[in-house]
Amino acid sequence: MSTRPQFSRILHLVSMLALSVTSNAAIAQDAPPPLQTKQQAKITYVGRDMGWTPLSFERFHGVIFFQGIINGVPATILLDNGFSHTTLDAGFARRIGLKIRETGKTARSGTGEVSLGMAEGVSIEVPHQLNLTTATGIVDFSAVSARIKHPIDAVLGGDLLGQLAISIYPSQKILMLVPTGRITPRADVHSREIPLVSGDQIDAQINGQPVRLQIDLGLDGVVSLSDAAWKRVFPDDSKATKSSGARLEGADLAVRRIAGNTLAFSGVNVEGAPVENSGPMPGNQDGLLGQGMLGTADIILDIPAKKLILMREAKPGEMPGSSTGENPK
Repeated sequence: MSTRPQFSRILHLVSMLALSVTSNAAIAQDAPPPLQTKQQAKITYVGRDMGWTPLSFERFHGVIFFQGIINGVPATILLDNGFSHTTLDAGFARRIGLKIRETGKTARSGTGEVSLGMAEGVSIEVPHQLNLTTATGIVDFSAVSARIKHPIDAVLGGDLLGQLAISIYPSQKILMLVPTGRITPRADVHSREIPLVSGDQIDAQINGQPVRLQIDLGLDGVVSLSDAAWKRVFPDDSKATKSSGARLEGADLAVRRIAGNTLAFSGVNVEGAPVENSGPMPGNQDGLLGQGMLGTADIILDIPAKKLILMREAKPGEMPGSSTGENPK
């Protein structure tokens, strides 16, 4: 997650946006049994008996927070596949009586790295969606919580979200977390499937320059580029505006921004897209694709199935349909 002062986002998405839905997905009800992850986290999906009741969320600084329960205590949880670990805030972990041990390792966000502790015996309940029992990462989020004036008790991170399907409906502020492959677009809506490469990344173009962008639900902007990709896309950035922000771990960000760009991926064209840079990024991606774009559409993000699906209701007189996107040309 990175946060910065809010700004006007005027995007024209050719053929895809101005979306509003009641529910643009169909869900298979026969969920698989609980599974063991590589981290020996036990995940139990609860939708089989509860009919996949959607979970309400709120947006703050453009990103998604929801209310969950951790070891029996209500908690405010951030949805952020761009953060490498499902993680508790250190202060929250101490308040609920967890013992924290140092690991000498780091957790990675889309924009940086931060020291990672660990606590055993953590139970996370995402209401109507799943229960998770695991050893959990511990990070001090107090600095960024104070800066954005909003609590972050925990982050549901990429280690978990990379194993399942996420469906998000911004107009209704609801989401669902279901087993991979168990949610598809309804037959009566328009949908476009965008292939994922290298986990949760897509191939795209900015002003005709090819870039590989990581889907990052914890980024409030449209696109944030690495230093190398920024120099390639904007060899002359003398017209860039400057602002400041904060990383999830609390460090300051110096942000450069250029507006009015063309973002293209898999047959989707976004005109007027703002593109940002806030320094080097960990990982091999050229940049991040955030909620400034993803939050304008109803989406299914199914990382194990290697697909991102954008959905919208058919307009009066339109025939619904689906398409599989190709690399932008």
